[in-house]
Amino acid sequence: MPCVEQHDLQERIEDLLGYVEKPSRYIGGETNETVKPDAAVRVALAYPDAYEVGISNQALQILYGLVNDRTPAAAERVYCPWPDMADAMRRTGVPLFTLETWRPVADCDLLGITLQAELTYSNVLELIDLAGIPLHAADRGPGDPIVLAGGPSASNPMPLARFVEAFYMGEAEEGLDRIVAILEAIPDRAERLRRLGELPYLYLPAQGDLPVERAIFTDFAIDTAPTHPVVPYASAIFSRASVEVMRGCTRGCRFCHAGTWYRPVRERPVEDVVRAGLEQLGCTGYDELSLTSLATSDYSGVERAIREIKAAKPDLHLSLPSNRVDTGPVALSAAANGRQRSITLAPEAATQRMRDIICKTITDEMIERAIDAAFAAGYTSLKLYFMIGLPLETFEEVQGIADLGYRAREIGRRHHGEGGRFTVHVSVSNFVPKPHTPFQWDGMAPPDQLRVKQDYLRRALRGRQLKLSLHDVRTSLLEAAIGRGDAITGDVLEAAWRAGARFDAWTEHHREDVWRAAFGAAGRDLEVEATRERGPLDPLPWDHVRSGVSKEFLLDEWYQSRAERLTGDCRWDGCSDCGACVGPVRNRLVEA
Repeated sequence: MPCVEQHDLQERIEDLLGYVEKPSRYIGGETNETVKPDAAVRVALAYPDAYEVGISNQALQILYGLVNDRTPAAAERVYCPWPDMADAMRRTGVPLFTLETWRPVADCDLLGITLQAELTYSNVLELIDLAGIPLHAADRGPGDPIVLAGGPSASNPMPLARFVEAFYMGEAEEGLDRIVAILEAIPDRAERLRRLGELPYLYLPAQGDLPVERAIFTDFAIDTAPTHPVVPYASAIFSRASVEVMRGCTRGCRFCHAGTWYRPVRERPVEDVVRAGLEQLGCTGYDELSLTSLATSDYSGVERAIREIKAAKPDLHLSLPSNRVDTGPVALSAAANGRQRSITLAPEAATQRMRDIICKTITDEMIERAIDAAFAAGYTSLKLYFMIGLPLETFEEVQGIADLGYRAREIGRRHHGEGGRFTVHVSVSNFVPKPHTPFQWDGMAPPDQLRVKQDYLRRALRGRQLKLSLHDVRTSLLEAAIGRGDAITGDVLEAAWRAGARFDAWTEHHREDVWRAAFGAAGRDLEVEATRERGPLDPLPWDHVRSGVSKEFLLDEWYQSRAERLTGDCRWDGCSDCGACVGPVRNRLVEA
């Protein structure tokens, strides 16, 4: 864009900022931002949600560093404008722009969109349209950027297949540099797409449903982790430094998509974790560090990492998300200090029968020991995560959640006294079946059943020092219908977006009537799509996507769930022959 046009665009953007909520979402210029004005190739990295959500996303920070630090290309960020800003941009003709340079996204070579959750899909269309890019991939021409989507939800690409030219399957560190190299070497858009189609981990819908393999980052070196993350100006859902200590999980929880998609387990050396954490703290000004993974307390070097970090920063607020009930107490006790008051444990199910069905290898005794250890370490706010609507669930399992909540309160009172200042927070979500899991053949529980169970929990969990939170059944229903959808779901998505759907995960913007009408216009029913069960021999829309875990293993795990039998964790109990470990791809522990 000529300088005069760019200057005009900047003035028009500035004119809008005085009239919208939280203008700091759109100004850029944050600490640790990277600007490469002379780069020949520009990549717009988009997160299809509000700034405060997207800036906290670790995956986007990783991508930002990979492109800017390891390639000659420039990566610039874009988040979905809040409705007030989006409406103002449409009224005034201001196109979607990047935060780093305020240049139009449409001028970039690639628009890369991170797919973390199905409820952001209407925002994917919002981003494409605001950028002035034709909504359908088939309508794009030589001057348009290539739209590429990746992230865990890309594992079923079919609902977005008509809007996205290429889907990246798997972990970006393994192949993003090859994509950038193609963009640098080839100026012609059609030839770029042809070359991208040769990469085994890219699915291009225009080429048909050819098999595509998930890219697995076997090295998992610390030098690919973000050490200078962008620090937000506006409020963010997480304002802290974070280091990914481990990728993958082999616990085998049958509901868990991430547990399949990120196999096998790969741990980072403790010395690298400590160095990266301290470096982030030094360049961000944060006073909190999070050691992240799917199950941080399972990281074999967790105690040593905590000890060394605390030796360097004794007063640091150190958080360990996603703690296991059996391995969590030791890690949580090691991490505790006088400033920390809140911890989270995730039993998922409150009865042994249901834990056997979902392959959650913990017992009542382990749960109570973990709760006791948490309160003994000085924590005063305990959050327990559960799910309802799981396959084969009875009301005994629902009652078990209430019973466990009260047992946790009694343990808290033993440590803090009858009138002590502590809280047990029982958080209950609705089971949503996911692709590439043993429960992919199951449907979601009917919404009326879920609401009855929620009402039961509201009546059962009352009293001082107890708090209950329940997930909205409406949004769970939509998530289930989209997550296991097919190409026709794309028709539904477009119709809903055109009727005003956006920011569907935000209660104040979710429009159930719009989605029901969109499903109806496509000859489908929202509840039927969400609750539909599939047979073991039925073709699945995502069958052409190879996660690394075989479909035969997933089906066997589905049968094991019906028999209420557990499968061991291959880190400690021997290989379960899931198919994920091939060639150099293996579980790698730092303190095996």
